[in-house]
Amino acid sequence: MSNKVTVFDIPSTLKRHITSANIAKPDFGIVNENWGQDDFAVLSNEKGVRYGLPVKTDYYSVILCLSGNYKKTVGHFVFEVYPNSIHLVSPAYITSFEDASDDLRLYQVLFKKDFLTHNFLKENILDNLLEVNPDYPPIYGLSKKGVASLKALYEKISDECREQGAFHLQILRLLLTDLLYEMNRACESCLLNSTRHLSKQYQLVYKFKKLVEERFLDMKTVQEYADGLFISAKYLTEIVKNETGQNALHVIHNRQFLEAQYLLSSSGLSIKEIAERLNFDNSSHFSRFFKRFAGYNPSEFKQVQ
Repeated sequence: MSNKVTVFDIPSTLKRHITSANIAKPDFGIVNENWGQDDFAVLSNEKGVRYGLPVKTDYYSVILCLSGNYKKTVGHFVFEVYPNSIHLVSPAYITSFEDASDDLRLYQVLFKKDFLTHNFLKENILDNLLEVNPDYPPIYGLSKKGVASLKALYEKISDECREQGAFHLQILRLLLTDLLYEMNRACESCLLNSTRHLSKQYQLVYKFKKLVEERFLDMKTVQEYADGLFISAKYLTEIVKNETGQNALHVIHNRQFLEAQYLLSSSGLSIKEIAERLNFDNSSHFSRFFKRFAGYNPSEFKQVQ
């Protein structure tokens, strides 16, 4: 049995997207498998898909939401995607979504860093564009004028991909750079209108969530995280509840559960091997933990994938 964990690249993502029964002659994005680039693509969302299991990719995604909404998890951030917003998904994190509305309409650009750094953009400049603001969820609201401008930009990228005229890759690099700068402009506008960065509690909760992302495999208790942040467990519990409405232990367990879903759906690991990788005492303990979250045990979850 293979212990390899699946990481989606752009060709496999495109193939899965194009062959989906839910797509019929989309008016946006790449529509056939003749697209030869493995470091850049553009597509729309799959209509009618209400949720997506945790996955990891080797590329970035910049996603414009035109209508509808859904709940998105990107690493330690969980946020609502809403109309007239743009958000970034980094390959550094596991991502998933749920509760997608029937009217959801997304424009998505997928790219690897090499697409822009290859004889075009210096890596340190690109890193600054992609980091945006790491203290906040990577989603930004747009003005009516801003969303119209970005919609037109995405559609120009789509047209360029479909037509593949002379110098189309150079033009696509220019358009993608424009898109990243527009996303950063939206980020700056959101930060100017936000007061959360003034809150010490918000900063502490962010540090807690980031620490959970980094250490969830070996740190299991609220007390361990409180010690790492040099505060009491009681205070950590209070501020997490105030800022997120969740219990601090639930945040820790939710990250473990996300990883469990990812490994069950994206690897050939046995339940026992996954339990060991997640540092559970035994597979029975892991199964009870998983069933408490999902309502069914890991073997049942694997069967329905």
